[in-house]
Amino acid sequence: MELVLFLFLAGLTVFLSFKLSYYADLLNKTTNISGVFIGGILLAGITSLPEFVTCLSSIFLNNPYLAIGDILGSNFFNIAMMCLFDILFIKTMFYNYTKNKYYIIYLLLIINYFIMYLFMGGIFNLELFNIGIPSFIIIISYIIYLKKAQEKDSKKEIIKTKEHVLLKFLFVGILIVIVSIFLTLIVNLIADKNPNVASSFIGAILLGITTSMPEVITFIALIKMKSFDLALSDIIGSNLFNLLILAIGDIFLKNKEIYYFVDKESMFLLIFGLILTILSFYQNNRKVVKNKLVYIIPSLMGILLYIYYIAINV
Repeated sequence: MELVLFLFLAGLTVFLSFKLSYYADLLNKTTNISGVFIGGILLAGITSLPEFVTCLSSIFLNNPYLAIGDILGSNFFNIAMMCLFDILFIKTMFYNYTKNKYYIIYLLLIINYFIMYLFMGGIFNLELFNIGIPSFIIIISYIIYLKKAQEKDSKKEIIKTKEHVLLKFLFVGILIVIVSIFLTLIVNLIADKNPNVASSFIGAILLGITTSMPEVITFIALIKMKSFDLALSDIIGSNLFNLLILAIGDIFLKNKEIYYFVDKESMFLLIFGLILTILSFYQNNRKVVKNKLVYIIPSLMGILLYIYYIAINV
């Protein structure tokens, strides 16, 4: 029964994600709002709300290991899927069209990952304003990102339309959030029936993949629409927003910082997620590469790393 519901809700998520991508692309073409804001704030915020619900639910249910596994697993999965579809859409070579536009977001992600590594597992245990140092830095990073994303793009050619694009975008977004929450509940039922599997691994694979479905589907749709800026900003913006979710969860967690609740699987997720983020950053900031074999090497490395993570945890 759980499997049937899972497949139905997953199919509905795919359909709604394609619709959301269409309206995001239309919104980008009919307003002078920057693509970074549309893709990295609006789209990323909507597609990341399932992670927000899952993370806080896990904390209130006294399972912070699951919360960390979900967030880090979602981030790792997002970048891995970007690597996969970079290979599948090799004729497009979309990184050649997004050069040097998102280096600030990448740098913020890399800094946050590095700080988290220093504090995870209780290596350091310092607090600032009653929250962990990593959470404080993540929140400041997101404020910087918000300020950068609000810059309007005056060079865009705006197309006039009579459609209420923003309202339709938000309506579909709300539907995705509702469906994704039910999908997450189904996965939680599956996890409860498999108690022998580590919570962080369940979070990374089942919940991580499930809550990342909207990001992945919208990414595919936007690549097909040739909205490369929106596609990339959606993924990396979602990953930065996911870390913000973890920081918010840390505020609600009592007694200890959320970064204290870490196991071997979570550390692998953190380290591998950092490596994939650096690989993606390199692809986005290197010179235009015309040789397909040379172009695809970083994405191949990312896929192999994800396969290796699955292999060592199964």
